[in-house]
Amino acid sequence: MKKILFTCACLACICLASFSLMGFNSPKKDKSVSNAHELVKAMHNRWHKKWYPNFAFDQKAIFYEKDQVTKEEVWQEVYSQPGNLSIRFNGFESGNGIIFNNDSLYTFHDNQLQSKVPQIHPLILLLFDVYYLQPETTINKLNSLGFNLDKMTQATWQGRDAYVVGTTDAQDNTTPQFWVDKERLYVVRVLTNPKGTPRDVEMNNYQLIDNNWVATDIVFKTDGKLTLKEEYFNIRFPKKSSPSWFDPEQFESARW
Repeated sequence: MKKILFTCACLACICLASFSLMGFNSPKKDKSVSNAHELVKAMHNRWHKKWYPNFAFDQKAIFYEKDQVTKEEVWQEVYSQPGNLSIRFNGFESGNGIIFNNDSLYTFHDNQLQSKVPQIHPLILLLFDVYYLQPETTINKLNSLGFNLDKMTQATWQGRDAYVVGTTDAQDNTTPQFWVDKERLYVVRVLTNPKGTPRDVEMNNYQLIDNNWVATDIVFKTDGKLTLKEEYFNIRFPKKSSPSWFDPEQFESARW
């Protein structure tokens, strides 16, 4: 009997250790944070050199107007830290898409550059770069985007506890804010308010894919109304990044 109990105990320890190494149990929980600065540092400390540096996927883009589907497309996207994102709208051959690089947005139509404007993408910053950049750099960028880091509260999001940064009222749907899963320290919601028009983005259906947390369904709302759903598939994590993916001069020829 003792031998059987000992064997069962050993097996239990091995299973628990393997489960942890596979990433299904989060690392030790960070102590509860009291302000946004501490939260950004906690996010960085939890996932620095653990969050995926490169991310490629296809997505089904479903557009809505007055709760009705108006258009569906398939987009190709690739990200590489820090701050690089390239998107092809409806296939590489369409010649249409955008590139985010060095806090600038490049827009293309028929493979021709249409515009270049300075822009920090809040989703790139909060979903990816926050785990790579030094916390002070992230904090400075969040300030420039209009998030009030002096305000924070807690709430529940889809049944899970969350930190809410940018407001002290979790029912406020107009003030720039971002919501962070309290246990896993990834972002689940981002609200911005450019020119007085509230925009709400939900990061839903997080899944462990190749031991990486990925939000596979993204929902966009403008002034409270559904405008776009993104459904990710063909998800992969390239070991290396190519500069050509984010080079405006190579927009037409770049592939991933």
